[in-house]
Amino acid sequence: MLVPSLVIMVSTAFAVCLTAFLLRRRKGHKVPDLPKGVEMAIGAVSGLFVFSFAFLAVNAQGQLDTARKATLAEAGALKDVYFVAQGLPSQERDDIRQRVVGYTHSVIDSEWPAMHEGHASESTVRGLDSLRLAVYRMPVPDEGSRAVRTEVSQRLQDVYVARRERLAQKDAEVPPPILSLMVGSGVVTLVFFALFGKPASRTHYLLLGVGAAGFAYMIYLVLALNHPYAGGISVGPAAYAEALLRYHQLTL
Repeated sequence: MLVPSLVIMVSTAFAVCLTAFLLRRRKGHKVPDLPKGVEMAIGAVSGLFVFSFAFLAVNAQGQLDTARKATLAEAGALKDVYFVAQGLPSQERDDIRQRVVGYTHSVIDSEWPAMHEGHASESTVRGLDSLRLAVYRMPVPDEGSRAVRTEVSQRLQDVYVARRERLAQKDAEVPPPILSLMVGSGVVTLVFFALFGKPASRTHYLLLGVGAAGFAYMIYLVLALNHPYAGGISVGPAAYAEALLRYHQLTL
């Protein structure tokens, strides 16, 4: 994220400043002032860019937070299932725990890459369904086992709820019309900077470059936030990797 953003910012600033320098050198110091209406129009376009950027950034950040909370909730519920299974008879306990571990691995290895493409993993959901079926068919010879199975079922229901919330975000993206509006207005503003920003000193060139870099970074940031599970800024399966570590600790 840091290196690509810096490359884009520096490249954009350099391109804008170079264009302005070449135009100034070609036309000399006698550069006519822009009509007042043009300046007002560019100001309106710049304001539109800032407004659309703020809207999209807030929207994308909200989707990212929702996806992150869903993954944490699902991983936490899986750890609860693994922990509560301790109260089951040894054979049933080992079977349930093995299925929980298998599902967690499947989320990391199969479903996360699938969510990058906008769909769920069939093998992963089958693993979760087989876990639920194993709990449903579990023999309960005494009252204690029955109580533990009930609690395992409740925690497993939490897994399903959190999974649905996680998958609901796999298609989330910032609204394309507003994204197009932001990118278009940003490009128009950058072109204006390059064609009509004719600085007369190094300080002016510096300010022109900083402005161009800022616009380029805002466009890059929104595009990086565009998908909760893919892109430069996204939610990864770290919560499930931490859950696997916790399973190992509970087994010791």
